[in-house]
Amino acid sequence: MAPTQSDVNRVSGKYPDYSLAELNADKALYESTCSRCHGLKNPRSRSEEKWGKIVPKMIGKLNKKEGMEVIDARQQAAILRYLVTMGPSTKQ
Repeated sequence: MAPTQSDVNRVSGKYPDYSLAELNADKALYESTCSRCHGLKNPRSRSEEKWGKIVPKMIGKLNKKEGMEVIDARQQAAILRYLVTMGPSTKQ
């Protein structure tokens, strides 16, 4: 599912300065990062709380597997921001 401006508008209270361009960049980062180890999960498949636990764990595994920090804290936050924006608590 392609992000839209309405997705950005829906999370404006949580991410006030978020733009559609950033959301699309975060989506691309999610797709390129998470597909390295497994198939992509539907953002709606997990709650914000669950994504908040899963993403750091998976990024930790990736960084450990690569033997270096492939994804930093800023990028991790961007992936989580995409998943939360497109997830079940915000996407109707």
